[in-house]
Amino acid sequence: MKLIRSPWKHYLYHTRLMHKFLFLLIVLLLVEIAVSNFFFQNNAKNLLTKEIQATSKQFIEQYMDNIDYRLTKFRTILNNLSGDRQIRQVLANPSPTQADMEQADAQIRQILNNQFPYGLYGLTFYALKHPPDCKSIFIKPLDQEQAQWKDHLESTDFDHFFLHEEGRYSVKLLSVLKPVYSPDGSEVTGVIKLSLFPEKVFKPVKSVDGKTFHQVFIIDNRGNYIYGEEFPEMEEYFRFFHENYDIIYNGYPVADYQGQDGIYLTSSNSASGFRSVCYLASASSMESIEKLKQTLITGNLVLTFITLIIGFLLSGSIDRRFSIVLGKIKEVSRGNMKISASDLGSDEIGIFDASFTDMVNQVNRLIERNYVAEIRKKEAEFMALQAQINPHFLFNSLEIVNSLIEVERYQTACEVNARLSDLLRYSINHNSSGTVTLAEEIAYMNNYVYIQQIRFENKFSFRTDIDERCLGCHIVKLVFQPFIENSIQHGLRGIHSGGSIRFSVRMEGENLLISIEDNGKGMETEKYAGLMAHLDKEDIDDFQKQNESIGILNIHYRLKLKFGAAYRLSITTKEGQGMCTRLLVPRI
Repeated sequence: MKLIRSPWKHYLYHTRLMHKFLFLLIVLLLVEIAVSNFFFQNNAKNLLTKEIQATSKQFIEQYMDNIDYRLTKFRTILNNLSGDRQIRQVLANPSPTQADMEQADAQIRQILNNQFPYGLYGLTFYALKHPPDCKSIFIKPLDQEQAQWKDHLESTDFDHFFLHEEGRYSVKLLSVLKPVYSPDGSEVTGVIKLSLFPEKVFKPVKSVDGKTFHQVFIIDNRGNYIYGEEFPEMEEYFRFFHENYDIIYNGYPVADYQGQDGIYLTSSNSASGFRSVCYLASASSMESIEKLKQTLITGNLVLTFITLIIGFLLSGSIDRRFSIVLGKIKEVSRGNMKISASDLGSDEIGIFDASFTDMVNQVNRLIERNYVAEIRKKEAEFMALQAQINPHFLFNSLEIVNSLIEVERYQTACEVNARLSDLLRYSINHNSSGTVTLAEEIAYMNNYVYIQQIRFENKFSFRTDIDERCLGCHIVKLVFQPFIENSIQHGLRGIHSGGSIRFSVRMEGENLLISIEDNGKGMETEKYAGLMAHLDKEDIDDFQKQNESIGILNIHYRLKLKFGAAYRLSITTKEGQGMCTRLLVPRI
């Protein structure tokens, strides 16, 4: 037992950290390579084959969906044409006039123009009740046609697309027949033949090199080849189909067929009567597996090489930093207490080095710590006061949006919501200094005023007089909004129109003079005296214990925390004569 434990103990307690790390890294790499190769040999072939089949199945389903989507558009055109009352009346008339035929042509052309038939080869109406000499652009007599498609007409194979050849050049077309009934629905008076270019409907998916992405072909519901790629192996699929199926109905599944050299996957979507079949050759799958295996081996070798290089560099960095820390400990043990901090990062080694350096210089650190703690206390008080504004303003703004939605002013509600988003984003985006430029704060204020003007239906005007030289100066965030809110909520309350608020900024020596004036009701003498008494208090805690409104008092103490004695606030008001607030802050 001792022989077994000793090498392990020697590795844990006596091996250098760099060697210990490299040994562990090499062992982990060897284990990872062995596990990945074992997994690949036992599972990769099945997993890859299943993945390829699943991907191919999804491909042919989407491919068939696209075909159905195109054919559905043409079915819609046929339904509109066969159901049009004017066309039905002309076809049911045994002796229509030339004017009737022209009106029918115009109606057909109008329906086609509205539907935009992409890929259409031809559209013809065959009248069953008209005399042979009665014809127009779209309407023709049936007995003059000699073509393959008439077999489908004789067997009343309506509403099913079929492939046939037509014309002197034997053009392959995809056609469908649609009966047209008399206005009373008692008899068939005509047949619509709509013909399409097959290559426009069954557009094969191409890969980047221009070759077909899969060996895919289209069959109808009786297993007949319709369109697509032709290859010798596909004959075995048709033998399988005709041996097991006579006709496949919509939603009826067709089993995947494992051929001699590959597998055939058949789509399940047959709303149009067609299905797509994808052939996956086994050779191509094995080729993909071999390529994957080679890629995996190459990747493991490259990963091992890169990992070893990174391991050497990382272990060397750790060893070097530990040597610096050990050197400091030896210096302290010799009595040298003047050691300086080293930039060793923020991990465990860096934390240990910083802690050790702080311990040696504890006297200076304690003095510095007390000073920094006092500064941070002021910053915390400042941010706490600033944070009180956000819930108060958010509640009022959301009430505005809710009111706009209730009266169905949706566009205005969207604008208010956008500006509210800007306001909230601005208000919660704190920075370390707690200050912003005057231009940013004025932009925030203008957004707030816009929302309030919407809320009070423009019952007050808002004017600004700003010295542009002041826009680059800095001010505490969220300073102006409480004063504007106070003028609106208290000064202009009850005034139906004619309210006015004026905002101005100008330079005064090394300071900024900011004024907010309104022509509202002003403040009662008793309330004004109470407000000025609170403003004269020096202790912030006194303000917090008063449970008063957070507006003007909040701004006052925030500015006092930031600028100290250089800041001044003056408020002049008389009942019935409005209020004027002036802020004098240093230019920074």
